[in-house]
Amino acid sequence: MSPSANQPSAVDVSMALGCGLLTVGAFVAAPTLLGQEAAPTLNAAESTTTVGVLVSQALLLIIARLLPRTTLLGVAAAAMLLGLVVPSGLTNLADAAVIVAVLRTTSLLSARAQRGLLPLAGLAVAVGQVSDLLGAGGTEPVPAVIAGALQAVVVVALPAAGVLAVTARREAHRARTGESAAVAREHDARIEAAVARERTGMARELHDIAAHHVSGIAVMAAAIEKQIDTDPDAAKQSVRQVRVQSRALLDDLRRLVGLLRDADHVDAVETVGAVERLIADARAAGRPVTLRVEGRADGVGPLGQLVAFRMVQESLANAALHAPGAACAVVIDGARPGRLVVTVRNDPTPHAGSIRQEGLGLLGMRERAALVGGEVSAGREEDGAWLVRLELPSELTPAVEASATGESERDTVAP
Repeated sequence: MSPSANQPSAVDVSMALGCGLLTVGAFVAAPTLLGQEAAPTLNAAESTTTVGVLVSQALLLIIARLLPRTTLLGVAAAAMLLGLVVPSGLTNLADAAVIVAVLRTTSLLSARAQRGLLPLAGLAVAVGQVSDLLGAGGTEPVPAVIAGALQAVVVVALPAAGVLAVTARREAHRARTGESAAVAREHDARIEAAVARERTGMARELHDIAAHHVSGIAVMAAAIEKQIDTDPDAAKQSVRQVRVQSRALLDDLRRLVGLLRDADHVDAVETVGAVERLIADARAAGRPVTLRVEGRADGVGPLGQLVAFRMVQESLANAALHAPGAACAVVIDGARPGRLVVTVRNDPTPHAGSIRQEGLGLLGMRERAALVGGEVSAGREEDGAWLVRLELPSELTPAVEASATGESERDTVAP
């Protein structure tokens, strides 16, 4: 504990000195202020007692911060004692110190601590006032009691109520300030969460675009290395395909940037129909990929269409990386009422690893599917093939679903 905590504050010392000088000065100047006829006549003992009480009150005010309860009860008891011992009509002078003590201690103590303290102080003030009026003579008991009660209200209740009102207003301001700060922090947290989601979405899109095209470029570059000496014409064709893939990569990146800049840029959103382009790109790179479409995917909204497109794109990229040369079969099944099922299956190959680890690609698929109420499952089948399956809920009405199920099956196979 610091030394200043055990010492009176400068505020209390100043208030005590000012109150003592004011009350003692008023007592000394009473004959002049009230006139010789109206001023009470006190002997030396009564005058000494009155000055002693006023000085003792001032001394108690010095320790108001250290002992607030003792200070308030002490000055109130001194005012009551003055009214009982020296009923001269000047007890009001002692009430000035009580007012100062009430203002000081009410700001220091809690509301619970004041419940019993303030009534005791008010009772002491009332008793001192009644005794002073009755002892000085000229006042009936009933008016004296009423005057004592009013004096207690003016000296104790009103100052305490004022301090409590100011304190409550200050606490309300602090609460509003804290609430505003909490709202601001919550707003900042929401912004940070939104930014984090946007960053995750951008990272996911960039990963899918880059993985798809770069994997195709890597496969074609490996083929070029072997063809450049043995089959120059095929190597030139592969180089042209690398150029096409590179341009497609740049176009996709531009569309992604456009989508991020303008949320209404609908041209950047891929659909299930664009899966045929993915298949064509894969075939152009020399990969055996087939596509079979059953029914229609019209019942899936734009976000669901993009999820399906990215799932096929990522699956083909993973197949080129982990199972190079393996045949892939893409099936888009929209014939089932209420849902769209997309599967990508690549045959086993000796070059594939014994265990397929789930990386960021599959994690991104699952996150995207969850955003539109779909599910993604992936795993190795009994024959060693790897299967990725996406199931999305359909948004078609029952009538449209019934007509959609009647669509004929359309098959596209690798040449």
